[in-house]
Amino acid sequence: MTKRLDAAFRIVDANLNRAREAARVAEEYARFALDSADLAARLKNMRHKLRSLASDLGADTLLAARDTPGDVGTKLATESEGSRATDADVAAAALKRLQEALRVIEEYAKIEQPAAASAAETLRYEAYAIESDLLAPRRRVRDARLYVVVTTALCEGRDPADVARAAIRGGAGIVQLREKEMPAGEFLALARQLRTVCSEERALFIVNDRIDIAAASGADGVHLGQTDVSCVEARKLLGSGAIVGVSTHAIEEARQAEADGADYIGVGTIFATQTKVPKQLAGLEYVRAIASEIRIPGYPIGGMKAGVIPSVVEAGADRVAVCTAIIAADDVEAAAREINALLPDGDA
Repeated sequence: MTKRLDAAFRIVDANLNRAREAARVAEEYARFALDSADLAARLKNMRHKLRSLASDLGADTLLAARDTPGDVGTKLATESEGSRATDADVAAAALKRLQEALRVIEEYAKIEQPAAASAAETLRYEAYAIESDLLAPRRRVRDARLYVVVTTALCEGRDPADVARAAIRGGAGIVQLREKEMPAGEFLALARQLRTVCSEERALFIVNDRIDIAAASGADGVHLGQTDVSCVEARKLLGSGAIVGVSTHAIEEARQAEADGADYIGVGTIFATQTKVPKQLAGLEYVRAIASEIRIPGYPIGGMKAGVIPSVVEAGADRVAVCTAIIAADDVEAAAREINALLPDGDA
């Protein structure tokens, strides 16, 4: 075997191992975190196809080319590789490794095995599809800095769907529909309208409390209170890809929500608000506690308006949830834009 071919086989062998390991990591997430038989089966099938690909490339030849002691890359690592915030982050990183490894196999297999290169390309596109189904829209929560809660009574007589659209155009990445007293039929009709708006404007749509309304309207997820069903049960009802958020009022509740697999938490109530009258305000100390300990996204909520955002950010928050200050504003889009610009990574 020439030195050139030996290097190519070493590269392919290393990336086949990397791809199989990554597929297994993602498969375990699908199986145990999402309880998704379909996604787990697809990833298991991916591993079988990778074994077949290794056979096509010549398993004995690949093994003969392996030189783990001589691999200068075994001790190379970045700081980010040593830290993962959630089990979803573990799966996301594994799927990226899978895709990258398949691309490497595809390119180097072209030297000796063009057919195998084509098979690796097919598997790479399959991995992209699995990533989309496994992680989206749940991964998009991390990118959303401004979360707007829409309640009809606070929309100043305007169509809540129009208010939601304006908020999104001002920078809201997530819109929640919160209607505590609205009859179910009316609630569902409104939820479907907001679902359409959020889809058109590329924002996430969440329904407060009502898992049935979330499911029937095609919402991206549901927001739960402390007395509602668990994250696991909500996801069983809505599907493995559903976003589940949880209201928290103390660090113990935040820890439990994170342990239960919540995608994000509401952090509050921070300041006095028109929509809720809590027995006790959590205050900025709670924001600091969340920032120092909890690794899933936390949205401070309660009394959020432009004037207090700098103090909330100084306390460690990089995102907020807003209701009245945006949806009751004379210019909803401008109000959203003003608050969004005060957040880290917000657009001015």
